Amino acid sequence: MRLIFCVLFFIALYTNYGQSVLLNENFNSGFPAGWTLIDGDMATPYNDPEVNQLTNSFHLVADYDSTNTGDSVMAATSWFTDTINANNFLITPAINFPTNGNYLNFQAMSIDGSFPDGLQVFYSLYNNNVDSLMNYPVLFDTAAVPSLCTDFQVKLDSVPLNTDVYIVFRHYADDQFILTIDNVNIITNDLTSISINDNSGLNIYPNPSNGVVNFNAQNLKDQYQIFNGIGKLIWEGNIHKSMHLNLHSGWYIIKSNNTTQAFVVN
Repeated sequence: MRLIFCVLFFIALYTNYGQSVLLNENFNSGFPAGWTLIDGDMATPYNDPEVNQLTNSFHLVADYDSTNTGDSVMAATSWFTDTINANNFLITPAINFPTNGNYLNFQAMSIDGSFPDGLQVFYSLYNNNVDSLMNYPVLFDTAAVPSLCTDFQVKLDSVPLNTDVYIVFRHYADDQFILTIDNVNIITNDLTSISINDNSGLNIYPNPSNGVVNFNAQNLKDQYQIFNGIGKLIWEGNIHKSMHLNLHSGWYIIKSNNTTQAFVVN
């Protein structure tokens, strides 16, 4: 139900504000066409039922933290029969960014918090050679993905425009356990170009901001909700005549019965 809401919500948002969805993949309909897998380590998984079926790079498996039938994720292991480092690649189809203001949203999780796996994201002009892939700038890097399904957002400002590029997820770890990736979403068109509708009774400033966002509402009885870039509810309540929230870098939607507005935190 949450996924259906997110899809419908963002379709409506992009229609209203001129945003373009370049890629939206939840992996629930099988391994998607146009994606590429590369097994850079060629290692043998440990002989254990939890990982011995993860024999190559990323694999399509049932979501570990969901009870919904057909809810799938892409999983890779670093639990091997020896101590070789995992080096697995999940690569999107070619994407062409026509304008600035580009963002990658995705979810990732380490299945066992005692053995957190690492994840990098970068772009490449190639999708078929490990050495070529690794020559491009890293856009995101964490050596320990959390053990809860976590939302990540990556600015793609350094990705060249009007050029076919691939967004690359690289799983790396040293004899640890399992990493999953899900709900990959890429959008284009800078949200800072959105003009606020003063007739809504809600002012948001500054937009974009450097962390502290101020809200000023005329109708103090309205109930507001704030969603992050992948549609997760992160705050709800009444907005005071003037208030501020400290938010992480990314783009957000604030919604009530009377208005839906976007804002950006740099």
